[in-house]
Amino acid sequence: MAQFIAARLPACRCAEQEIRVARQFAVPLRAWRDLVIRSNQGERMSRGGKLAVAMAAVLGLGGCAQQAQVIRPSSAQLQALEPLPVVDVIDQDSLAAQDTFTAANINVVPGPGVPILAAAAGGALGMAIVNAAVKAEAERFAEAHVQPLRAALQGFDARSVLSDSLQQALALQPAHFGNYTMTSTKPTSTARRLLVQTTYSMMPDFSALQVIATVSIQDVGATPDKPVYRNVLVYQSERQVAPQKTAEDSKRMVAQENQRYSALHVDDDIAKANAEPNRRDSEAARLRTKINQEQAEHRQRLAQAALPVWDADARARYLANAWAANQGDALKTAMRASGAEIAHMLQLDLAGQVATDRIEQPRKVFSSDTREIDYVNGGRMVSMATGDGDAALKKPSPMVRVPVNAAGRR
Repeated sequence: MAQFIAARLPACRCAEQEIRVARQFAVPLRAWRDLVIRSNQGERMSRGGKLAVAMAAVLGLGGCAQQAQVIRPSSAQLQALEPLPVVDVIDQDSLAAQDTFTAANINVVPGPGVPILAAAAGGALGMAIVNAAVKAEAERFAEAHVQPLRAALQGFDARSVLSDSLQQALALQPAHFGNYTMTSTKPTSTARRLLVQTTYSMMPDFSALQVIATVSIQDVGATPDKPVYRNVLVYQSERQVAPQKTAEDSKRMVAQENQRYSALHVDDDIAKANAEPNRRDSEAARLRTKINQEQAEHRQRLAQAALPVWDADARARYLANAWAANQGDALKTAMRASGAEIAHMLQLDLAGQVATDRIEQPRKVFSSDTREIDYVNGGRMVSMATGDGDAALKKPSPMVRVPVNAAGRR
């Protein structure tokens, strides 16, 4: 029987995820749970069971969230429900920032004598380690650069502004939409209504604001997962652009970095570390580690400063400062404009009656001198400034090679 590297598997974070991975491999839910327990206890399993656990470990890294499926109503269904009461759910207290995290593309490289199943489990573990590091850095980047914007919006009631903007736009379509209510809690009861769940955040590169409305039409007696209509409508503000980096910018950044590094007094730390007679002393070891880290960061910062283009942090810092200028006036203006665009997309989507087999085909459905509305992959709609492009699209992650060496039984 092939050897198997037992990687401890976390329990699924929700029942839906357990069901998803169990169905993926045609494993009964009870059997799936037993496989996880036995794998974590290091017990021997069949080849099929080992493969299910190994591959489910990879799938489980994606979490429980899945993109909502687009649902289209018939004209008769829609007309029978109109005019629809509107409930807008905005439970967000402050501006968010989308991060740049995409799961790494793992290429498992088995060593000599490593069976395929062992490589699969090793790859799952390698993916977990790599993606955890990438995700942590992406979240640090997003949180660091959104702070100036939150400070600029201090005292600004974004929830009310977004709500008022949508309410005013929907009021222009009285034949389709009726009473409007804004709440911070999603209703649990079933009723005839247009349910809008609104979030707002900066794009991963901080070039634009996006207001995302997950919209569904519900009817009395219908379950939340089977509405009459469902789609995601995205308003994207006009994108800010960073100026081209010049030689003077590089020179200034090098000088700033040298000044920052000088203030750390690394030379004094080096002298102190060299004077320590006991090189095995724990304090001396920590000091040497600190010195190595500071020197490595200094070299990296100098290399970035010398580049002819902005590094990601410098570019995001410039764009965030541009959005934050004048107490965030540009951001506030973008939020006030969001409702009209979301209402326009909703009107086009409901009137278009797009055939089911064309839902996932990207195409432009509206264009003017200043705005365009596109269907993008999956059927969601995006309203953006003409010529800007969807700033939410993320590039595929580079390939990460994970070597897996042979291991004996424990």
